[in-house]
Amino acid sequence: MRLTDLDARFLGPPYKDADKRTCYDDNVSIADAAGVMFQCPKCAEGKEVMEEDGRRFVVGAHSVICWFVGKVPDDLDPKPGRWHPSGTGLHDLTFVGPGAASVLLTSGCGWHGFVKDGDAS
Repeated sequence: MRLTDLDARFLGPPYKDADKRTCYDDNVSIADAAGVMFQCPKCAEGKEVMEEDGRRFVVGAHSVICWFVGKVPDDLDPKPGRWHPSGTGLHDLTFVGPGAASVLLTSGCGWHGFVKDGDAS
């Protein structure tokens, strides 16, 4: 499923707010991104896709966060995975080696897939 149909957004580096919660900007370019967040393609399968304020999303699918290598502390959740992004934006984002190329959720739905050429499958 296309990342652009899964409400994908690049995430800026994490920071702490006044209440010491971890936050991040979700409107950054791939060059400034510390990671990417998108809805789970497994849980999105067969569900209604909607659009609001220029964003496409699947009703009822949870989100997945993939942090990029060297952009966040190793102890930041979710962990342990860190990915090497390739591409110019969401339309062609690909996770490449060395290291992890696939994404495995070890809790919840257990989705295991790849991000390649702007597609999560």
